[in-house]
This record gives sequence, C-alpha cells and structure tokens, in this order.
Amino acid sequence: MLSENKTSPEKFLTWTIYILALVGGLIHMWNSAVGTISAFQMRPLHLAIIGALAVLVDLEKLIKSKKSSSAVKVLLVILNLFMLFCVLYGVKELLFNYDEIARTAGKITPSIVICSTLLIISILYFTERKVGLALPVISFIFLIYALFGHLIPGILGHSRFSYNRIAYFLYVNGNGIFGTAIDTSARYLVLFMIMGQFIELSGTSKLFMALADLVSSKVRGGAAKSSVVASALFGTISGTPIANVMVTGAFTIPMMKKSGFEDSFAGAVEATASTGGLIMPPMMGAGAFVMAELLGVGYDSIMVAAIIPAILYYFSIYVAIDFYAAKNNIGKVEHVDVADVKKRIRTYIHTIIPLCLFIVSVVMGYSVFRSAIICIVLTPFVAAIRKETRMSFKQILDGIVGGMKDTISLGAACACAGIIVGVISLTGFGFSFAQLLGLFENIPIMALIITMLVCIVMGMGMPAVASYMITATIAATTLINMGFDSMAVHMFIFYFSCFSSVTPPVALASYAAAGLAGTNPMTTGWKAFRLALVAFICPYFFVYSPALIGQSGALASIALLPTTIIGTFAFVCGISGYFFGRMDNIFFRILMILGGCLLIDPGIATDLIGVACIAVTAVYRFLIKKGPDQPRAIA
Repeated sequence: MLSENKTSPEKFLTWTIYILALVGGLIHMWNSAVGTISAFQMRPLHLAIIGALAVLVDLEKLIKSKKSSSAVKVLLVILNLFMLFCVLYGVKELLFNYDEIARTAGKITPSIVICSTLLIISILYFTERKVGLALPVISFIFLIYALFGHLIPGILGHSRFSYNRIAYFLYVNGNGIFGTAIDTSARYLVLFMIMGQFIELSGTSKLFMALADLVSSKVRGGAAKSSVVASALFGTISGTPIANVMVTGAFTIPMMKKSGFEDSFAGAVEATASTGGLIMPPMMGAGAFVMAELLGVGYDSIMVAAIIPAILYYFSIYVAIDFYAAKNNIGKVEHVDVADVKKRIRTYIHTIIPLCLFIVSVVMGYSVFRSAIICIVLTPFVAAIRKETRMSFKQILDGIVGGMKDTISLGAACACAGIIVGVISLTGFGFSFAQLLGLFENIPIMALIITMLVCIVMGMGMPAVASYMITATIAATTLINMGFDSMAVHMFIFYFSCFSSVTPPVALASYAAAGLAGTNPMTTGWKAFRLALVAFICPYFFVYSPALIGQSGALASIALLPTTIIGTFAFVCGISGYFFGRMDNIFFRILMILGGCLLIDPGIATDLIGVACIAVTAVYRFLIKKGPDQPRAIA
C-alpha cells in the first residue's frame, strides 16, 4: 500500500515494482496456459524481470533507508541503476537477435561478449543481495577456474579457453546461464509461488494453523507437535524452509516455550519441521522441478518418490517430541479454545479444495503448468463460498505480485547456479570429479559419502536448488554408472542439499528459528541436526533399496511402510534414550538404533535381525529392568 508520507520517487518506484511484478506474473501465467513465447526467449525475458525486480526492490529499500549518508546513498543509487542497465542490456541479444545467433551458431561477436559480461556482473550482484555472498563467490571462483584452470596440473586441469569463448558459452549454450535452472524458474517457480500466495490469501494457512491448534490441545507435548503439523502443512504451499520458519515459528515457538519446552529445543523443532517442507509433496522445493527436468520424468513421479521418506521424517520428529515431553512432563496445551478451533476449521475447510484438485490433476496426467493454472484460477471462486475467505480483486492482483516477488531469490540462485554449471560443462570439471569418484568404484558407499559431504558443504551457503543442481551435474552420472537407480541417486543428492539447512556450522533454518526463540544458534543447530537424523540415514537406505521411493511399484512400497515406521520408532527410541520410560543404558540404546536401521532397510533378513534387536531391548526393559528411571531433562 502507498502511504501519504511517501516521497514522489518512493511512490514512483513502488508503483513501478508493483506493475512490473504484476505484468511479469501475468506473462508467465499466460505463457504457461497458452505457450506463445518460445523457451529460448522466455528464459531471458524471465531473467530480465527477475533481475530488474531484484535491483528495484533493493533500490526502494535504499531510498527509504535513513542510515546511509547522502553521498553514500547517491553512489549506491548509481550502482543500482548501473546494475539495472546491465541486466536489461545483457538479455538484449537473446531477446531480439536470437534467430541471427541460431543461424550463425558458434560465431563469437563483440555484442554477445559484452551482453554476457554485463549479465554475469548483474547476476553476481543481485544474487549477493537476495541470496547471500556464498553462491556468487563460488560462481566467481568457477569463472576464475575457467580462465586459469589450464595452469592446474593433473586431473583438475583443463584446456585453455579465451575469455570470449567462456562468455559466449555461458550466454548462448543451453548448459549455461539460460539452461535447466533458469528454465525451471521461468516455467515452474513463478506459477507455484503465485499458487502458494493464492492458497494463503484464501485462508488455507489459517486452516493449517487451526489444525495445529487442535493437535496442541489433544496430545502430550501438543505445542511442539502442533509446530510439526503446521510446518508440514504450510510446507506444502511454501517449499522454502526459512519462509516456513518465519511464518509458523512466529506463533509455535512462543507456544512451545510457554508449555515448558527448552528454548533451543523449541527452535530446533521449528527448524527441522520447516526444512521438511522441501521434501513434502505436493510443492516440495524448487530442486524437485529441476530434478523432474534432469530425469525427464513427470513431476508426479517425483512426488510419489518423496512420499515415504517424508512420512518417516515427520514421524521421527513427532516421536522425538513425544519422548521429550514424556521425560519432562510436558502435557497438552490447556488454554486452547477447542470450540473456536473447530469453528475455524469449518470456516476454512473448503479452501483446501484447489490444492487437492492440483494434486488430483497431476496424478491424472495433466502437466504441472496446467494443474497449477487450474489451482490458481479456481482458488478465488472456491474462496468466494464464504465471506470470511472471499478474495477481493486487489487481493488477486496482490497474489500475483507477491508470487512474482517471492520468485526473486530463487530465480537469482538459479541464474547464478547456471554460471557454475556452464563452467563445469565447458571445462569438463564434472568429468574430473567423476574420475575422482570413480576411484571408489569398488567401494560405492565412499562415493555416496563424498557426494553427501559435497551437498552439505554446497548447501550451507546457498539454496537447495543451487546445491542440488551443481552436485547432480558433477556426481549423478557417476553414481548411476555404479549401478544405483537414477531416481534414487537424484533424490539422494536432493535430500542432502535440502537438509544442509539444519547442518551446523552453517544451518540457515536453525539460525532463523534461534532468532525467534532467542537462543544460541549453534546450540539450536545441533539439536535440529539430532532431530533430523532420520533424514541423514534414510537416503542411504533408499539408494540401495529404491522400493522405499516407489521404484518397485506401489504395492511393494506399501508393504514396506509398516516395518519402516517401526524401524523409525526404534531408531528414535535409541537416539532419545526412551522406550516406554527412560532408557540410559548405552548398549541397549545402540541396539535399538541398529534394530531401527535394519528395519528401515528393506529385506527379510534385515527385518528379522532388526526385530530381534528390538525384542532383546524389550526383554531388558520390561523383565530385567523393573520400571523406568526417574525422568529428567535431557541436555
């Protein structure tokens, strides 16, 4: 909204951003529905809109800021205007001269080199402003590697490339800036962000919060369990962990602290539950769309593959909370007005219909674009059923604008990741890394561990989509050649890219939650990591047993569910030191962890040994050791 005390430049800039975001959103929706703009022109157009919005939003904040001196502010305004010129001029050749570029493929012209250079500069700039320093720094290092990597001896060296060749490749080649990542952002992300905005504006998020309140009033440790429910549900329309933390954590963390949960534990619960939104169908994270493109499969296949791991993940957090609550005598939330909660559920229950229709249409075989358009178009009509959920025309416009703005950071990350992927493709760095992984051809578990570490390190400073795409580019083919299932390999990489958000020392979701909880970020990070441990072992099981991700048929996956759930329960029992009462004996805790892992790993032999481990622990717990230890708070 425009306030009366805004200056004319502020008003002009605010309206410019609003109109650009609105027009950009409408163009993306129109193209997804009708498909009149070719992909080779839609990608640079998308980047131009994203880049312009990123710079203009930054410029708006700068003008509003009272901190900078006049001279510094003038310099920063000039810098932002220059970056705006760079991004708009940078896409010029592809937008207006693509036919000529295609006709003279391989011809490096000064105009292309200039446009590529300006575009790279602008991408590095607005990615740093919207995503952080890590991704642009890594991109810059890769650019230096492309220029001077020929001086590196041995396997990591490459043939010499001139700057013009590098600039041309990154600009024109389909594996560079305008490759899969930016294509995914243009085709999927904008639509899904708008869809998420519409669903939230219609009141679906209020329905999710009401369901969470209902849980908190019914069960032991209900405040924390409601956080899991709220974050899992909100994750279906968000798909970004930090946004999830900030929205749901604002009310769940104070409620947890008031109920008796330790500050750091409350933050850890919110961080782990929110990060799970990246693996929670139907939205998941942007990386899921990239995965569908790289694998050449429908998005419904990705959703099916994610179902069982997502169930195990959230079930493990839920059980860990229950054990913590039992140890610390934390009951349900008493002050919740159940009658009011049920009234809210009845008021907003219909708003879930568009999201359900989206899932149904994807499962029925409609394209993701068409399914998202159906959901977006139907949401205002479904919301109109009740006056409490009715969307005004302005809210509809605001939803499109908000969705377009929400795409800025992820779109910037996709563009910056395109620089890295382009350098990897040009220099053969991926082949060099593959050769390093190939040294472990006879010890594939080591190749998986190295890949996991790369994902975690990459993901510590960049969004999951960038970490996933870069790691998949350099490692996926080698792992598949070792005999692993392609879907399992990509899901393995995707999982560890996502859960770097709760992996210290740089755990962004944990840090955000710690800020809301008012506690030490590192302490919160380690507790979040402990809560999320199932997410760090499950990928190893499904990469060796793809049935866990639906690659052996629906019946096989359903048949595995009982043993995997029991195994997850046993694993959490061992980690938490609780099995129908406090269990401090380290030997039996390790036995429960081992039994849980064996049950999660599909196979008759592993299931029998896993059951035996749990049975031995049960005998100890109920027959030899009479009664539980006195409960006490865990560290």
